[in-house]
Amino acid sequence: MKIYIDGKDITKDQLTQWKRERVKKVFKILGYKSAEINNPDRMIDKLTNLKMDYSYQEMYNKLESKLKFSEMMMRMGAALSGNRRKFSWTEIYLDGITAEEAKKGIDNLMLNQSDENNRVNLSACPDHYALRPLGEKELEVIEAPGNSPFPAQFFIAYDDETGIQTPRDHSYEYQSVGVARLKDGTVIGGVRHQIKDTKTGIKVKLSVEFPALSPTSLIKSHQMHLACEFSYWLQWIKGQKNNNDRASLN
Repeated sequence: MKIYIDGKDITKDQLTQWKRERVKKVFKILGYKSAEINNPDRMIDKLTNLKMDYSYQEMYNKLESKLKFSEMMMRMGAALSGNRRKFSWTEIYLDGITAEEAKKGIDNLMLNQSDENNRVNLSACPDHYALRPLGEKELEVIEAPGNSPFPAQFFIAYDDETGIQTPRDHSYEYQSVGVARLKDGTVIGGVRHQIKDTKTGIKVKLSVEFPALSPTSLIKSHQMHLACEFSYWLQWIKGQKNNNDRASLN
């Protein structure tokens, strides 16, 4: 797997350091002290187990005051930004999987509720608190975007491209696109993630749109957020494919 942000190769050490800082913050938000984090992936496992112990309502109640503050700030930022946007872009290359397999795997994780999918989604990034499918084409997300000190709640309506400014690149066979809104319907941005086949695997072009008044540091950090979650999701999807292939041979 290769990850690129602003045309620069992101090393495993860089991603590990980003995870380390975010893990510390999430433990603190949830009211727990974390030991010195030498292995962020192991600590993410512990963090995921902790999150899995909460029901959705318990997690929401625990974060409610922070979510309300974030909602107020996002509504204000969206109103003052108008139609202007900032963009977080990240690119990932992965061998051994097809674009169709990646698209089906992502759709499954985003839109099908199961204990396994919940664990995978919470494990994908320290800043994930809830990813909850609502109906066939909507996902509720509670996460801290970028380097935000507080988690936020929003809803992605997939296949709705209203106001999306990231252009569709038709050289990519598949996409996951949707508008992000607050509970009251305020549009705060959206996503357009595009996937195509390469000779040995796939290339994924990820884009998240934010109100233009969002801090640049948040936009930059969210590029690492994208690298963190999608590298995990894609590796998991590839692992499932390999397991199924081996099972079919036995």
